[in-house]
Amino acid sequence: MERRQYTSIAKILHWTMAIAIVCAWIAGYYSSTLNVAQKIQADSIMLHKSIATITLFLLAARIPWRLMHGAPEASCSVPSLERAAARVGHLFLYLCMLALPLSGWLWSSAAGYKIPVAGLFFLPPLMDKMPALAPIFKEVHICLAYTIAVLVCGHVLMALKHYFVDHSDSLESMLPSRLIRKHDDGERKQRSAAG
Repeated sequence: MERRQYTSIAKILHWTMAIAIVCAWIAGYYSSTLNVAQKIQADSIMLHKSIATITLFLLAARIPWRLMHGAPEASCSVPSLERAAARVGHLFLYLCMLALPLSGWLWSSAAGYKIPVAGLFFLPPLMDKMPALAPIFKEVHICLAYTIAVLVCGHVLMALKHYFVDHSDSLESMLPSRLIRKHDDGERKQRSAAG
């Protein structure tokens, strides 16, 4: 029998990373665009780094887990072209999830700034301080930040499209089991009332 759900570990890693990426993106956007007092801006940058670096550790767990356990079988109702597009989209998303914090790490290293992890410890610099390279890594980091924002929005929109338009179970395959049971119970009650 084919598996229709992601594993519990995969779901935890997915949703934890999703929250971390969104929070890091908001903190990064705030710290880079608002004209605020230097201390507040410095605090928001440290918060951004503290959250963003967590994604590297989550990704280090998520990629091997995904390779070992795979993904559930796609619903037959999803056209093969869309399934291929989803695989490509997921690949780009994984690449961006890796490249984005790495580019920030390189940027901080080149600029000579510390890289905190959840406010617990600091990552070692990836290179010696080289201020001339910092603006290049900054541009790469910003481009990747907007790229991942587009990819995440596309990911969410396609999940909603599969659920509401195609009526496939691809969105439910990543939801916590409690929510799925409630949804299934609700459907059963509706069927009983109708029949």
